[in-house]
Amino acid sequence: MNNQNNNRQYSRSDEYYGRRVRSNVYSDNDRGNFDVGGDQPPRRARQDYGSQGRQSYPSGQGAYGQGYSGQSRRQYPSRQGYNTGARQQYPPRQGYNTGGRQPYPSRQGYDDYYDGRARQPRPQNGAYGRNGYNDGYNRRPRGSYDDRNRPRGRRPKKRTSTGIIVVRVIAIIMLLVGAGIIGTKLFHYYSDKKGHMELQQLSTDYEALYAKNHDFFGWLKIDDTVIDYPVMYVQNDNDKYLHTDFDGDNSESGELFMDGYCNPNGLHHLIYGHHMFNGSMFGSLPKFDNTEYYNEHKIIHFNTRFEKGDYEIFAIFYSKIYDANDNTTFQYYECRNLDDEQSYNYYVQNVKALSSIDTGITPQYGEKIISLSTCNYHTQDGRFVVCARKIS
Repeated sequence: MNNQNNNRQYSRSDEYYGRRVRSNVYSDNDRGNFDVGGDQPPRRARQDYGSQGRQSYPSGQGAYGQGYSGQSRRQYPSRQGYNTGARQQYPPRQGYNTGGRQPYPSRQGYDDYYDGRARQPRPQNGAYGRNGYNDGYNRRPRGSYDDRNRPRGRRPKKRTSTGIIVVRVIAIIMLLVGAGIIGTKLFHYYSDKKGHMELQQLSTDYEALYAKNHDFFGWLKIDDTVIDYPVMYVQNDNDKYLHTDFDGDNSESGELFMDGYCNPNGLHHLIYGHHMFNGSMFGSLPKFDNTEYYNEHKIIHFNTRFEKGDYEIFAIFYSKIYDANDNTTFQYYECRNLDDEQSYNYYVQNVKALSSIDTGITPQYGEKIISLSTCNYHTQDGRFVVCARKIS
């Protein structure tokens, strides 16, 4: 009877024992009888219960070795890296080895690692959100999407300092002044152009032009250019038409005028005109410093109240206004009257020596000469001059 009970107990012991071990329900007294040895499961081992007359669990080939309950059990088949004697090392996977997990691979800038129990504490550096780790990332500015302390609602407007307000006011004033100046100049350009277009309708009626203004001296024109204007003359005066138009009104561009100290009946007429940025007056004159342009515009038409004339360009040069006490440098603007042969030849030789284009033309004494002069910006007080001789 006892043997039957024992056999009955032993027949249930395998399942019963395994369940109790897994559920960890053994009492402290039972635990004291455990003799862990061999390659038994961690923290628990199957032992014989002396008080119940159980056989001693044979040490040897693991939990499923031979000799348990008097019957020979077959070896547990090797599966997933286990053998019948002991577990093999678990094959490395995802950077872990059998001695412990390797440092957790860096991801999203974290330097912490998993040690099998829990992550190490995150470094405390006073930053917020995802970038709060010492991983080389800069902290996001307050108010970004991952800022834990981002403000709620609209930010309060910053107060603008007095200095910034003053600078803005000055900038606005300067902008308005500049716009006013530009607008005024554009208006004057338009008015001057309109006035000259009206005068061009009388460009062949010199008596009518003279009747309208007694300072009218002649008309200067270069084909296929904007140069198509009256020429004024006031004896001993070179200022009147600097900023005065044909009708005597204020004008940015003024009018073309002949040097007031030239002899109106002499061999040389020195004519001045503004170098306007919109190309009007003598603004296009520096284009002659180009061989192709020169070849296409060699002839200048200059008619006066007394005669008509066509002039051929023979010299093109750059110059400047020199010191009044400099008597060694050629100053073309001082050569107003070329009525004597010596003065005439001196002027022709010097302007040809300065010419940037070799025209191959040399005027002879007695041929009338005109010199067109305008300001130029290649140097301080620079000038650009085109000289031509009368051919018919």
